[in-house]
Amino acid sequence: MKINHASNVRFEGEEAGEETLFVLRAHPITNLGWILTTAVVLILPIVVSILLLFLRVKTIPLSIPTMVLGMLVWFLMILGVAFQQFVRWYFNLYILTNKRIVDIDFFGLFHRRVSQCTLESIQDVTYTKAGILHNFLDYGDLHLQTAATQAHFDFISIPDPEGSQRQMLEVMARYRKGVERAHGTDYTETNRG
Repeated sequence: MKINHASNVRFEGEEAGEETLFVLRAHPITNLGWILTTAVVLILPIVVSILLLFLRVKTIPLSIPTMVLGMLVWFLMILGVAFQQFVRWYFNLYILTNKRIVDIDFFGLFHRRVSQCTLESIQDVTYTKAGILHNFLDYGDLHLQTAATQAHFDFISIPDPEGSQRQMLEVMARYRKGVERAHGTDYTETNRG
């Protein structure tokens, strides 16, 4: 997996000279649960109506316009919940820049949490793939251990966690080499001599 320079990606709090290297979000397969639930719950009133027609139930205490209005309200509520689930998945982002890591947790339209740490504070990057589905579809969790106030960052259910780990380690190595050169302490050059 190659680092894709996401130059068109902008986010709140981006600093001058900061370059977005890649943006991650949970694997699309993680949406399967709420999509299937939404589909089943959406067709439930239709199935019940058809069953009532086949059973020839004649004494329904509601008028046809009331039933149609009830079904429309039902569909609107279910689609609203489905939209919220999609937006939550779409806006939960993990961003790697040339200076830091930003974790945006989106809980709702008016509730989000943004955590960040500099590349120099990251001490360990590990990934986890557990189970057949994770290995077959190549997704898992990436865990970053830091020396900062927030002890760790967890990137949950991202595609290709192994490739993401490799990319992060490469970016961190380049960052540290750049910092060493900027401070005149490039140990690899002084030890060769």
